[in-house]
Amino acid sequence: MNRHMTDVKNDLRDSIDEIVAGWEVCRPDLDAHHLETVGRIVRLSLLMRDRIEKSLADHGLAWDMFDLLLTVYRWEGTGAPGVRPTDLYSECLLSSGGLTARLRRAEEEGYILRRRDPSDGRGARITLTAKGRNTVKKVVPGHFATSHQLVGALGASDRDRLADLLQRLVISLEGPRAD
Repeated sequence: MNRHMTDVKNDLRDSIDEIVAGWEVCRPDLDAHHLETVGRIVRLSLLMRDRIEKSLADHGLAWDMFDLLLTVYRWEGTGAPGVRPTDLYSECLLSSGGLTARLRRAEEEGYILRRRDPSDGRGARITLTAKGRNTVKKVVPGHFATSHQLVGALGASDRDRLADLLQRLVISLEGPRAD
């Protein structure tokens, strides 16, 4: 029985328990307990993204496009005159080539406009079109409801504790953000 299972108050097991148990048999010389955390984070990421993708598909959107639209919407909501591609690059977790392709597709589909940056004539600012803004306004409530459902198995204090722990992991890997 692995270390995690001794802390569980019931006999429930998940797919990660099976993977860890398999490694304990296959390679008992290796400590596979990191998979209890890393494996679950990866598994949850895949499962959650799949659920989110299904809810977005009802609106003809995929996660990558919705992520872009949400980011621009959020920036515009702060009063910013659009978003610079470099800011999108860091927030949407894309390569510059991936971002360029996504921006081109969003522009072709009528969700965004690219305009010259008034403070930097070489740069651009990305803004939502009326179609892009209306799409986000229409989809966000359902998206938030889906996201709440995804963590609904946890109570408020557990969600807060998990958010704190995950934040520590993110900061350890990407570094803290400056204010």
